[in-house]
Amino acid sequence: MEDSLLNPKMLAKQIDMSEPSLARMRGEGTGPAYFKIGRSVKYRWSDVEEWLERQRRQSTSEDVSDK
Repeated sequence: MEDSLLNPKMLAKQIDMSEPSLARMRGEGTGPAYFKIGRSVKYRWSDVEEWLERQRRQSTSEDVSDK
């Protein structure tokens, strides 16, 4: 996917996550970077890829703070 902008519904479908989970992560600051354009939320695919890469783990014993 090229560096397109996705709305929360599109992104949720793409990464198999619920829209409420994305909204919760926006509020907590734990999700992918996003743009707020007026009342719309948009995600840039390259930012999502960076965030996904930071979620990669080798084992269940890895702590999120290790990265």
